[in-house]
Amino acid sequence: MANGMLRRVREREVMRALLTLSAGKERFLASPKEIAALMPPKKTPAEEELEKELAALAENGYVDYVATDRKGERTYVLELSRKGADYFREERDSRRRFALRIAVAALCGAASALAGFLLKLLFS
Repeated sequence: MANGMLRRVREREVMRALLTLSAGKERFLASPKEIAALMPPKKTPAEEELEKELAALAENGYVDYVATDRKGERTYVLELSRKGADYFREERDSRRRFALRIAVAALCGAASALAGFLLKLLFS
């Protein structure tokens, strides 16, 4: 579970960096150094890990990318999909749905406890 959570955190940081680098454009170029510069120092992945994160984001339909060499430096040609551009809104909506489910569960638990208490008073 911790590994999955860590992966989501890294995915979020990579997406934040990509959305910053895109500057509203659908297609753009980015080097691993540019992406790493926009990430928090403790969460900066190595180049191989960044490649894995980009592959995972591509697999999930957030971005399409092609890795190339430009002047001897690794460069990514990235294209954000609609899902990628809406990444943070989708994440925020997911958190809201989760909070709503927790609130409904808590209210149902409280209603159940109250009903039990009332039945206990009624029949004792």
